Amino acid sequence: MIRAALAFTLVPFAVLLAAPRPSIAADGFLAIALSCPAGVEAPACSRENATDMLVQPAGQFDCPKVGMMLATHLGLAPGERHKIVCERRKG
Repeated sequence: MIRAALAFTLVPFAVLLAAPRPSIAADGFLAIALSCPAGVEAPACSRENATDMLVQPAGQFDCPKVGMMLATHLGLAPGERHKIVCERRKG
């Protein structure tokens, strides 16, 4: 009786742990948080004129959340804004 109970509780758990999991970076997106200088509105902010930029691979559906988390790590000076961008990885 105890062996049967262990088999039905431990085996599914072991299968769950051994199952392949998709990688976050496998979806091919990048979450980018840009620090925009004072006087530049967020829509005009880009990689070229940003004062700081943080980039991290992310999945398609969690990219905005990853971008928001990255934005919390930007050191924004007074008047600066941030912009979050999700891009498909090249290559």
